[in-house]
Amino acid sequence: MSKVHLVTPHFAPEITAAAHRMEALANTLSREHQVIVYALTERGVTPAEKEVMLSDNLTVRYIALPEYPKALFFLRAFVEAWYSVRLAFAATRRRSDWLIATSPFMFLIPAIAFFGRGRRKIMDVRDLVWCYMPDRNIFQRAIRSLLQRVIVRSLRKFDHITVTNSSEEQWMIRSAAVPRARLSIVSNGLSQDRFRRLSNIAYYPPEHPLVITYIGNIGNGQDLGPVIDVVRHLPDVKLNLIGDGIELERYRKYIRQENIRNVQFFGKMKWNRLLPFYQTSSILLARLGKNYQSALPSKLFEYLATGLPVLFYGNGEAARFLKDFENVFIVRQEDQEELRRAIRQLQTLTPPRSFANILRVESNFIREHLNLRYLDLLKDPAERVTVLEPVGMDAQSRADWSLREA
Repeated sequence: MSKVHLVTPHFAPEITAAAHRMEALANTLSREHQVIVYALTERGVTPAEKEVMLSDNLTVRYIALPEYPKALFFLRAFVEAWYSVRLAFAATRRRSDWLIATSPFMFLIPAIAFFGRGRRKIMDVRDLVWCYMPDRNIFQRAIRSLLQRVIVRSLRKFDHITVTNSSEEQWMIRSAAVPRARLSIVSNGLSQDRFRRLSNIAYYPPEHPLVITYIGNIGNGQDLGPVIDVVRHLPDVKLNLIGDGIELERYRKYIRQENIRNVQFFGKMKWNRLLPFYQTSSILLARLGKNYQSALPSKLFEYLATGLPVLFYGNGEAARFLKDFENVFIVRQEDQEELRRAIRQLQTLTPPRSFANILRVESNFIREHLNLRYLDLLKDPAERVTVLEPVGMDAQSRADWSLREA
């Protein structure tokens, strides 16, 4: 049994999508390997124990991440760089057969490349974070260019790189000159347990008002300001915003100052508490700003698993991905008038749930299946399976869905 060191800034008991994804990956890897996870705690949280044994083959070692203001860019960059180095150093002090590291801390890429020299390494790239950095002036462009050069040189030192979609794959090939043979697409998705609960929710859509719900990060990348400005002028529409992020307080202050009554913030919630919002929403909103063209958020898979209508405001990879699903309404980036018209149209359409979307998510985007690709990558090349069959519903489940759809 080989030993795998898994390095991640996010892990349970943190309740972010990244933490849940890495927990699922660690559980999958521990079926065939001895896995030690090196993880940071949530900001300002001191772990009850620095080392926790979750099963015979799975141990987690925590490094406490102090509280710091994420809105201050340079302080945030320094903290992420310093704790990326600490994670990389801790994970490479002991022998392992494989190192697997994951973003979104982009500084983990050069840290693992440096400290993990001479080891077999896989980099799991979830976002091209260095491409999202601002470049409005010469100083910002210089910083962005420098970081990209460091990232590119570091990526070439990994034995294999996984990305979430074809846009990220093409960037790796064109901009980082990574050979296609060293790249794999491992899509975002959701766990089997969450899929079952979301796909079987009892749905009670309100007749009035139209309820739009956004669940996710509230930061620069989401740019929710235009959505708030449109909804504030639609008194028969209610907007629920659920999540946390560096822009949350600014939006809350704006809502208070402008006395906007039909937009409500609920903050960060445990996942179980989200289910009533899914049950009572007319539309689920997804939003990405113009600098995030290659991103494909994991929250989209939760949305689609409910079968509820999805309104996406933006362009890029996420828009291209969603075009293949039913019940999805895509509004072009920065077109607030089109967004207003789309919301008005949805008020009259009242589209039903899409069971075709639910079936497609289960067949292609369940994390327990997607993670099998990593087990394959850890095998000797002659033993690898290059094509993995998708997981589908069993016969009884398909029959149940057919009856419900009828």
